[in-house]
Amino acid sequence: MRSMIGTLVLLAAVAAAGVQAKEKEYLYVENTKGGDITIISIPEHKVVGSISADKVGGHPDDVIASRDGSTIYVNRVDNEDVLVIDTSTSRVLFSVPVTGIPHHMTLSKDEKHLYVPIFNYPRLDVIDLEKRQVIKSIPVGWGAHGTRLSRKGDKLFVGHIFHEAIYVIDTASLEVVRKLKFPDGVRPFELSADESEIYVQLSNLHGFVSMDLDSGKITRTINLPEVEPNQLAVPFPFTVNHGMAISRDGKLLLTAGSITNNVVAYSLPDFKRLAEIEVGAEPNWIIFNNDEKYAYVTNRVDDTLSVISTKTLKEIKRVKVGDYPQRMDTAVVPNPEFDR
Repeated sequence: MRSMIGTLVLLAAVAAAGVQAKEKEYLYVENTKGGDITIISIPEHKVVGSISADKVGGHPDDVIASRDGSTIYVNRVDNEDVLVIDTSTSRVLFSVPVTGIPHHMTLSKDEKHLYVPIFNYPRLDVIDLEKRQVIKSIPVGWGAHGTRLSRKGDKLFVGHIFHEAIYVIDTASLEVVRKLKFPDGVRPFELSADESEIYVQLSNLHGFVSMDLDSGKITRTINLPEVEPNQLAVPFPFTVNHGMAISRDGKLLLTAGSITNNVVAYSLPDFKRLAEIEVGAEPNWIIFNNDEKYAYVTNRVDDTLSVISTKTLKEIKRVKVGDYPQRMDTAVVPNPEFDR
């Protein structure tokens, strides 16, 4: 009897280990100057692999994952294209040329289309991922920088550095239906959980603004902890702060203080300041992992990644990555070949 129980326990352990080995969450960090992508295991937060510059290169500026974790999409500034990479094998599947310098991308709700803002021409490219080509370029003005999709997937928000605005695109008609005006260039932004508000970092503001989406009016300006005036004298593109992330329940907002080397946490909707978290040099991007136990911050000047516990709101680890890390995303990878 003991032998049978022991065998059953062993089989259960082997089965559990097998399941764990077949699917695991990883963080993909693009290193803009290095041209490669660092792969970090979650929750161990160890570098377990990379996608080399021989495969990527071309000054990558963004990486986002498909929702099933099987694919990542990497834009390349120098090559003016988007790579599609298999996460299990780290193999480049194909590339799609775009019509200019690509910035921060978003997948459509059904994942048939990839929306790519073009920074150096007045448009946003729509890639059909089945046809592997740009099927439409939507006029949105010069300096398109960041994108966010509504939860229903019916609207795409496109932020602009030069036009000091966010354009709203109807994803069914692929037409601009609204323009939201701001007093300065639009940097990272996030929608509130109920999508009644939008929180926006601006080029020269050490903080962010909150806009009511019904009225299109800014209702509040939230300033991050005070800085010296000379710290605000940053060169173009005037990146005072760059990086925001909001939890799925809409109760926690993290904002990067790029000139102060910290992340400031706020509760929502009251904007109560919860913590000031010291990170590395010039934090640039913030995301949560899949279960939101962790938040990740790229520190592009000292080539590190800060790992923040969302329970304690403290940095629990700092990981060395590649040269000039910026954007990143997580993926639950099926059967990864690189981590064995």
